[in-house]
Amino acid sequence: MSTTPRPETSLWDRWRTDVLIGVGALVVLLLSYAFSDILAPLAVALAIAYILNPIMRWAERHRVPRGLAATCLFLLLLGVCVAVVLFAVPPLVAQLYDFGVSMVGEPADADDPLGYQDLNANGEWDKGHVPALLTWVREVSSRLQTGEGSWYDRILKAISDSAGAKEGLAKTALDAIKLAGEGFWDFLRGLQGFLVGAALTAFYLFFFLMNFDRMVGAVRRRLPGKYRERTEGVVRKIDAAIAAFLRGRILICAAIGVLTAAGLAIVGVPYWYLIGVATGLAGVVPFMPIFVGLIPAVLVAWFDAGSGWAVVGVTVVFVIVQTLEGWVLTPLIQGKAVGLHPVTLTVALLVGYQVLGLFGLIAAVPLASTVKILAREFVLPKVEELADEQPDSAT
Repeated sequence: MSTTPRPETSLWDRWRTDVLIGVGALVVLLLSYAFSDILAPLAVALAIAYILNPIMRWAERHRVPRGLAATCLFLLLLGVCVAVVLFAVPPLVAQLYDFGVSMVGEPADADDPLGYQDLNANGEWDKGHVPALLTWVREVSSRLQTGEGSWYDRILKAISDSAGAKEGLAKTALDAIKLAGEGFWDFLRGLQGFLVGAALTAFYLFFFLMNFDRMVGAVRRRLPGKYRERTEGVVRKIDAAIAAFLRGRILICAAIGVLTAAGLAIVGVPYWYLIGVATGLAGVVPFMPIFVGLIPAVLVAWFDAGSGWAVVGVTVVFVIVQTLEGWVLTPLIQGKAVGLHPVTLTVALLVGYQVLGLFGLIAAVPLASTVKILAREFVLPKVEELADEQPDSAT
């Protein structure tokens, strides 16, 4: 019994649907980027509602009306935000202010009996680490020019060999201070926009809490019946990966911040609260706590404590915390749902930062996980099918 050969299909026929979906997704991303300022509060509110939706489902299973549950949860979040502003922010601002004073120093004041302006009200004159560093560089350069330098001065002889190295270092430090000041004023100018964005986010969040499952159901009902089962299966995998990152990362960040702050306080490092909070917030982005937390902590330990043992203590604290994160917290809370290779993760973070800045850093991991799942489900099978095809036999 002879069988009719199946007609060959062109590459365009095989890939047409995937190409159209990819082009559509690219158009959506480009439009989102173009209107990112407008859509940012909407995206943040949707992400928060997505994270909190399991609580809403739990309330519904216990016969709590969704409107009542959404109202109570919204008021609870508002209360937490107020509590953070009242109790957590003031000491953070105070330590940030003290840190700034310790870096730039306190100016002299001829009208004050103490002879200086005690900006942080600690009863002592803070000389400032940046001016002290510049003075030290000038002293080292002077000793090197007169031949009176010690062995560690001679190690730094390369500094004086470069023309204008001292002036260049001073200019760099002053430029850094100037940029920091400009950034502070930019922050103040952007405060109004932040408050408006926060209000919009709160408004959107309440709406999404009320209607999240209804919105998901509306999308599900409109899926093509032929592909509904497979599409829902892929969406479940994406949901598991994103949920593991977003919900799990919040718990991990909180643990990183608390452990880092406690460890630095035990070691006796100043500004332990400030560094702990910054390290915990930076934990949203993989690898970032090393740059945001470790480097400032080492510098603070060296300049303020003036002891190599303080630097060793800081290093030990960060090694312990990062080890706990990598080997205990992440496997226990997130598992392997994200499943990105370190190289892929690094590239995704760099691309996300280049395209969307800080928001891109935060969204890079879930987006990369989503792309990986979509490629594995829809693209790779067709690529493997093409690879398995045999060349036509010569006639």
